[in-house]
Amino acid sequence: MSLGLPGHLAPRAVGAGIARASHVVAAVCLAGAFVVTVIHQTLDVDKAIWPALFALLGMGALLAVVERRRNLLSVSAYLLLGGALIYLFSSVVLVQVPILTNSSVWVLSMLKVALVMVGAVGTRTLGSVLPPLAGYLLGEAATATAAAATGKAVQLDLTAALATLLVLVVGVGTTLGRAAARRAQPSIHRAAMDERVAALRATAEARAAALLHDTILSDLAAIAASTPGPLSPTLANQLQGDLVSIVGHDWSEEPAPSSHLSGPAGVWEASALASAVQTARGLGLDITLSGDPAAVAGLSREVDDALGLAVGQLLINVHKHSGETTAEVVVYAGGGSLSVMVIDGGRGFDERLIDRDRFGLRHSVRSRMAAVGGRVQVWSAPGSGTSVLVQVPAVVSAEDPLVPVPTGEDR
Repeated sequence: MSLGLPGHLAPRAVGAGIARASHVVAAVCLAGAFVVTVIHQTLDVDKAIWPALFALLGMGALLAVVERRRNLLSVSAYLLLGGALIYLFSSVVLVQVPILTNSSVWVLSMLKVALVMVGAVGTRTLGSVLPPLAGYLLGEAATATAAAATGKAVQLDLTAALATLLVLVVGVGTTLGRAAARRAQPSIHRAAMDERVAALRATAEARAAALLHDTILSDLAAIAASTPGPLSPTLANQLQGDLVSIVGHDWSEEPAPSSHLSGPAGVWEASALASAVQTARGLGLDITLSGDPAAVAGLSREVDDALGLAVGQLLINVHKHSGETTAEVVVYAGGGSLSVMVIDGGRGFDERLIDRDRFGLRHSVRSRMAAVGGRVQVWSAPGSGTSVLVQVPAVVSAEDPLVPVPTGEDR
């Protein structure tokens, strides 16, 4: 039960949990004895049973001290003073309650069990075994002495003995379990580290594969669409920038979480989304931009980069598959998120029929958006065009949406 905790925390946490459970049992036993004593005093008002209540209150106070500060001093005080208080309680009730004829009656057993449930001291075997064993011996000695002094029979208390045996078994088993946990902790930590490294590697590989897919396909499509002869300066700069981003990218580096587009001027032009639109226009796609492009100022660098690459892939899909040369990109913000809708009136498609080895929409768009907390909705059917809504979280909330959001189920 300690394997799920770090090695330096497991013994203390498990010991504290067992001690807390023991103290609850002890408190229940003391409360039961208190109620029984009050009932006997109420039924026989001529008897002076009430002094026994002070012994129970004293044990309750000592138990509260042990629960608050479980150390050698408090545990020793609970055992020694508790044994004396059990003797006082036993002396009173054995004399004043005639039906109590020996030292093992159940009301006295409850007090002995309460003394046994003192809890362990420290995390070693002796600290788990000695306190409950001492509590049992002191409780038996106190009740036996009181019984002998009042002329009642002295009997071995099997209930208290079984409770002590249970506590000892739990204490020894917990100690042995800690040793096994200490041996297993290095393997657990190593497995957790391996899992973390594997997750980081998978994330980096997916990010790299998506970027290679986006840039290479975009560049090849741009080259194929260009006129024969030397590349235009714009296309050459785009190819050079893509090469630099691929070769010089550190895939283990996490993007900066803070907003990087804030400022009154150049907000849209500096965004990855604007770069994606410009690149698609370079392919020959006539794009109408509407809504509130400046709302990209509310995006973090990570989200802006991911959104630009995803929308770029959507525009490449329009250029390659829709059969149209025009598209509309609508940008609007509201409710702590930024939405971009890419619309074309082309041939449309059924996403359920896309081959699973096709990388674009499934990985370059959906997986990339999911990685930054975004979502994607697709509305399309053969012969009816395509509308794709991409929503991502924004650092800064903007005004209400400038255009209505279509309703429908994710496809």
